[in-house]
Amino acid sequence: MKKIIKMRQTIDNAQKCEVVLKLENNIVCQRFFSVRNFNNRACNSLDLHWTVSNIIDDIVSMLKLKTLFIMESHHKVTAMDEAQNDEYFTLTIKKGNKIIYDTITPANVYPPKVRYTVDIRPQISSIIRELTKTLSQKKVVTHYQDYELNTNY
Repeated sequence: MKKIIKMRQTIDNAQKCEVVLKLENNIVCQRFFSVRNFNNRACNSLDLHWTVSNIIDDIVSMLKLKTLFIMESHHKVTAMDEAQNDEYFTLTIKKGNKIIYDTITPANVYPPKVRYTVDIRPQISSIIRELTKTLSQKKVVTHYQDYELNTNY
């Protein structure tokens, strides 16, 4: 009987989450994942901010490397490359249908050949692992200077 109760508690404490990377309104990659022992305080924590910042930094580094590779292979800039509109990558973390973190980074600084062929599938398992670890942490940093980041308990 105790085993069934523990199993129910584990299932009840799991939270469905989603990570989405978009270029403008086009989905580049979208994955759903479950977080056991979800900590609601982690949604407004500096830990989540640091984790997402590291993920974005990794994606930007990958884009820079691809850009350098293209430039090295005698890439010729065309008129279409120069007439770029402002485009942005958006990384969104959701808990159910609620957005808990949303960040943008410029995409038009990369050549079209790079920004339209982004593939983060090889990194997605480590991205989800880091997000799951952060969102299930018991102790998270929720104070910044004199400010309390969590207003809803």
